[in-house]
Amino acid sequence: MLNNFNQIRLVSIIFFIAFFCSLSTVYSSGTKERTDEKKFSVSGSGKLILKSNVGDVDIIAGKNDEVSVLVKVKGTEKKVDKFKTDFKQEGNTITVEGDFEKTIVDKFKFGLFRSSSLDVKFIVSLPEQFFTDITTAGGEIKIKGMKNKQVGKTSGGEVTVENCNAELWLATSGGDMEVRNSNGNANLRTSGGDIRIKNSPGDLELKTSGGDIELDEVEGKIVGETSGGKIEVRAKDNKGMDLKTSGGDITVKLPQSAKGVLDASTFGGEVHCDLPHETVGKVKKTKMKANINGGGELMLLKTSGGKIKVESF
Repeated sequence: MLNNFNQIRLVSIIFFIAFFCSLSTVYSSGTKERTDEKKFSVSGSGKLILKSNVGDVDIIAGKNDEVSVLVKVKGTEKKVDKFKTDFKQEGNTITVEGDFEKTIVDKFKFGLFRSSSLDVKFIVSLPEQFFTDITTAGGEIKIKGMKNKQVGKTSGGEVTVENCNAELWLATSGGDMEVRNSNGNANLRTSGGDIRIKNSPGDLELKTSGGDIELDEVEGKIVGETSGGKIEVRAKDNKGMDLKTSGGDITVKLPQSAKGVLDASTFGGEVHCDLPHETVGKVKKTKMKANINGGGELMLLKTSGGKIKVESF
């Protein structure tokens, strides 16, 4: 009889043989493509709920009376057959669900060989006044041209928003976030990427655990925090700022006439302010309190590992 050690070793050998044999099917099996499509008649504003454990999502403003959903699936025949889609309509609420039925082996190799295993993409065209609630466990989210609240979360991709006049509540665990030419307030969270925003007049609440924050042509109140990068802001005016970083510089650029109450401090650099200002209290290289152009909204700037600059443009 085999002792316990030999039994464990035999089971391990059998498992790895089965595992690597199954990996070979990823490359040896033929490629299959499938398209699932559904259209819904709607009127006025409504809601889209989209949930999937894999796949990229594209949301595009389209016709005012129709929601069109196109799901493109590509991969080995076994993988494509394991991916299921489901569509539901209740009044003006559309629900789309995608589910990839993973075996234990799939859970190991899906992360390693995702691109050669299964590709899924949801392309949704809907009225611009629709509210969306998106959840995907493995892909990018892109939103364009919407005019109602947009909520989305992905565990493994980038988030891009363009030409929206909408409130944004978006999060990703593994990618960059970019917002361009969009009105409305934005709440953005990423655990592993940069946050970039250009031409946005709304209030911003931003947090990243592993990247930079870069803001250009912004106007609203800004709350931004990063644990591993720099913060750069070019704002049309100061509506209030609370910026913190543990690992980089903070640079704020404002018009020469901008007003504010500056409270800046750093443990690893110096503080400089080029705008007209009067200091308050004792001035140090690493700390500065000042009224800029007579004072205004608070500008709280703090970094543990860099320098702080407030400049004019």
